[in-house]
Amino acid sequence: MSEQTTSGDDDLAGLDDAARRAITRTGKAPIRVIFVPGLGDRLPPLVHLQREALRTWRALGVRTTMFRVRWSSDASFQDRLDRLDEMIERYEQRGERVALMGASAGAGAVLAAYARRRSVVAVIIIAGKFLEPEDIIKPVLVRNAPFAQSLSTVPKLLEELGPDDRAKILSLRSARDGVVDDEDTLLEGAVNETMRVVGHVIAIGYALMFRARRVVRFLREAMTD
Repeated sequence: MSEQTTSGDDDLAGLDDAARRAITRTGKAPIRVIFVPGLGDRLPPLVHLQREALRTWRALGVRTTMFRVRWSSDASFQDRLDRLDEMIERYEQRGERVALMGASAGAGAVLAAYARRRSVVAVIIIAGKFLEPEDIIKPVLVRNAPFAQSLSTVPKLLEELGPDDRAKILSLRSARDGVVDDEDTLLEGAVNETMRVVGHVIAIGYALMFRARRVVRFLREAMTD
């Protein structure tokens, strides 16, 4: 996907002030990464730590926003997917290039959103769980209904992603997850990379803190293909 450039002030109409200044300065629309956490999005301390990690990405020229599915709520996966799609559209209308990043259960949400909206420039999944619902114990699925729905929805949506679409997905996984089957964190046709860490939660924190440069490089490469 070619990078968006501008040739004059008229091209900046309809953008918010921050996006307009960024384009004027660099000639490129700013990058917005929407991060979707996993089942722990109901835990304030964990959410806080993830927000703090994402704030460091601004030094790399990337804006970040967190979208919480609220997996343990009564909302349906389809409803939350609609809300995520609305958020993507708002940022795109502001003139930003939107990428999606999902951790654990959040991987299913961003993959589904990408299948629905191909204007998303790239997708990052971290220790993703988006397949094989039979591997999850029933109490977890009952307590997190949107997650159960995602595990039955996402595999069908993935069939709509061709080779070019999958090439814009980066999957980061631990050497040994311990929570999600290691095979489930792989996505055929995507760029699958194994980090030198062990553990599910550790992999997510490590990716947010120490793989930011790799992710941003992947985003920029995806936008120039």
